[in-house]
Amino acid sequence: GSAKAGLVCDTPVHGVDLMPTFFEMAGAAAPAGHAMDGVSLLPLLGGRRMAERAVYWYMPFYDLRWGATPCAVVREGEWKLIEYFGDWVDLDTSEYREGHRLELYRVAKDIGEQKNLAEAEPGRARRMQEKLHAWIRSSGAAVPKENPRHDRARAFEETRERPAGAV
Repeated sequence: GSAKAGLVCDTPVHGVDLMPTFFEMAGAAAPAGHAMDGVSLLPLLGGRRMAERAVYWYMPFYDLRWGATPCAVVREGEWKLIEYFGDWVDLDTSEYREGHRLELYRVAKDIGEQKNLAEAEPGRARRMQEKLHAWIRSSGAAVPKENPRHDRARAFEETRERPAGAV
């Protein structure tokens, strides 16, 4: 009963915001000692603004059928930084690439994330990367690093090459 029909909101939110929102809607509180990563979205549903905040994603897994390699993301205001920790899939050529990669986009002006500004904005990229690493460490997770026992010759073919037709 608080959201108006046709309400449009451009504030970035995250799935972790749902639990605090549901608790507040129900007039309940999280169990004692339960960490809450997100914030309640009720102000947005009521047409009000919320304080700007960084939103984070951490995906330390592989699924090359979808072009996913271990990475983490921070969206802060109109900027989004993606850090690939040791390999990535080039979406322009569909080729698997080895090596660390940073991508920085000004999503307010480049919603399709076509122009990587990491080299043009090294200070911003570094600050956002430091903030991203601090967030990862604060969650108790580890920042991935190279596996010294990795033997590329023994890797499965599907981990080296993106299958035809994969997005």
